[in-house]
Amino acid sequence: MAVTTARRLDGYTLDDWESLEPAEGHRVELVDGRFVVNAAPSVRHQRVADRLCRLLDDAVAPEGMEALTAVGVRIREGLAYIPDVVVATERVETTSVDVDTVALVAEVVSPSTKKTDRLEKPAAFAAAGVPAYWRVELADEQGPTIYCYQLREGVYSEVAVLTPGQAGEAAVTGALRLAFDPADLHRPRR
Repeated sequence: MAVTTARRLDGYTLDDWESLEPAEGHRVELVDGRFVVNAAPSVRHQRVADRLCRLLDDAVAPEGMEALTAVGVRIREGLAYIPDVVVATERVETTSVDVDTVALVAEVVSPSTKKTDRLEKPAAFAAAGVPAYWRVELADEQGPTIYCYQLREGVYSEVAVLTPGQAGEAAVTGALRLAFDPADLHRPRR
């Protein structure tokens, strides 16, 4: 991947990040004014993210919201992430959205992004006021475990843990709840 923007002494900006050419096989995020390049997710990771996005999109569409995979989220100058799934409060027509239009972020944890997905991203999204964060762990061969957090007094509090093999329910936004078995995100389709 070639970054065509010259290095700035004071760090890259959101404009620099948004002007990058898409890097096939990579995701480029902006963290503290630096470009961070991550490998494309595995097939299992992407399957789970895509199916979760479909479930979320079906749930939020009647509310005028939209769930999307791999859309950029502009958090503040020098900081922008590309979460696996974003629930936006309005229809999205661009490759990135402002954080204040994000109702929920879901991250599927990869071996290379454990620290970021478990610590750094939730802290940044909580500080920016995103109401909900879901962390999807793929360790179980039966399917993912989903840890659901809601923003309370500026930090995320765990409100539900959805385990594979059991239908569970979690809040998506406000009173909107979604019930499903996380194993369905992993199983072969019929």
